[in-house]
Order: sequence, then C-alpha cells, then structure tokens
Amino acid sequence: MTHLRSALIALALGTSAFPGTACAQLGGTIDKRLEAIASTERVQAALNSAAVVVLGRQTDTNEAYAWLVLMNSPAYAMLQQSGEVNYLDAFKFLKAFIARPEGAGTRAQLIEKAYREVYGIAPSPVAQATWDADVRNGKAWFVTIVTKETANLNASPPARAAMLTTAYQYSHGRPPVQGDLDFWMKKSERYDQVVKAERTWLYTAGGAAELVVVARRAWKAAYNTTPSDEALKAVLVKATSGKMVYAELAKAL
Repeated sequence: MTHLRSALIALALGTSAFPGTACAQLGGTIDKRLEAIASTERVQAALNSAAVVVLGRQTDTNEAYAWLVLMNSPAYAMLQQSGEVNYLDAFKFLKAFIARPEGAGTRAQLIEKAYREVYGIAPSPVAQATWDADVRNGKAWFVTIVTKETANLNASPPARAAMLTTAYQYSHGRPPVQGDLDFWMKKSERYDQVVKAERTWLYTAGGAAELVVVARRAWKAAYNTTPSDEALKAVLVKATSGKMVYAELAKAL
C-alpha cells in the first residue's frame, strides 16, 4: 500500500520537488480515497454474492447504488453507520426487497429464471403465483426455488423426459433419441446443466460429427436451404468461436 500510495502521489504531483507537508497532506487524501475504493469493492462483492443466491444473478453498479439508498431508508433501516455492507446484510436486504411491492418485478424475474434453469421453460401461471406467495412471505428465493424444483423434476419421469426434450431441441435442434434418454433419465442434472454438458460434448472430437449435423440444421432453420460445403465450414467457424449450440447458432446466422 505504501508503494502504491507513493506512486499515486508522484503521478498526481508530476514531480517530487514539493514540500514534505504538501506530500503528507496529499498522501492522506489518497489514503482516504483508497479506503473508500476498497470499501466500495467490499460492498459490491457482498451485494453480488447475495444477489447470486437470492436473485440468481449478479448486480450492476447502478442497481447496487439504488439498493444502498433503500437500505438506508426508514422502510428498511438496514445500512450500518459505517456504510459497510457484508454478505448477511445484503442477503437480508434482498430477501426483504423481493418480498415488498417495489420488488414485484424482480420477484417475477427470479422465479422465471429459476424455472428456466430447471425445466428450460417459463413457469405456469399457477407455479408463478405459488412461488410468488412464498417469496413474499420470506420462505423462498432463487436458490431455494431451484433446489425444490430440481427435486420435483427428478421425482417425475414425465417431467424429466419433457425437460430433456427441451434441452435437446435447444442444443441439437432435435428431440433426444433413445440412447440420449437412457443416458440422462437416470441422472439428476437439470436443464441448464444438460445444455452445458451437451455444449461441451459438441466441441470435442467425439462430438464433431454431431456438430456438423447441428450446424446444417441451424442453416436450414435460418435460410430454409441446404448449405454448401463451403457455407457449412463457415458456419462451423462461427459456431466454434462462441461454442454455440443449435438455437444460438440458428439465431446468429
């Protein structure tokens, strides 16, 4: 920290020929700014960690600032006098925020995100309303919804088979064949994990032939024609650069 402070002082002054008192004053100012930066980074890290658990995503700087304002408001009164926010503070605030009327939009988003991670589809109106009530009562948030719905998914073979169909349509552009079902039905991965695994496999030597078929399907979906070999090679270059699966590639073409 001493070396960093000295470097910042030198950059700020452009020379070392200033009196010692001026350097000391500037050093103190920079120390305070560095402390403020460090505090801001700690607050952002705490909010990000809590948001991943409660909302299923990280937050951005503007959103974090708005939340800090709310935390300091009489309605919440959760901000420490020091302005510091730890993980538990952030977790308690976000749970309270999504339970209140001003968190209704965020509440709906996290419920839908949880369902899409587990099933690959949006929740039904009944499921949305059921989880909305639990979130408003402080009984559920993103991670708990994903955990409970994953258990529901794996307790229902028809639901799991439907999820696999959704995952294969997205990643391969086709329903799963019997071999796919034989492999995945006995496992416990949810939709987003199946898609991740299929994405990884497509870009291995073992998945190369299937990747070509996927690229051809994506071209057909985008242009309703059969690609030439040269066009198909170009599609494969595009696909490989982003490790895209069928739905993503068809949209990108």
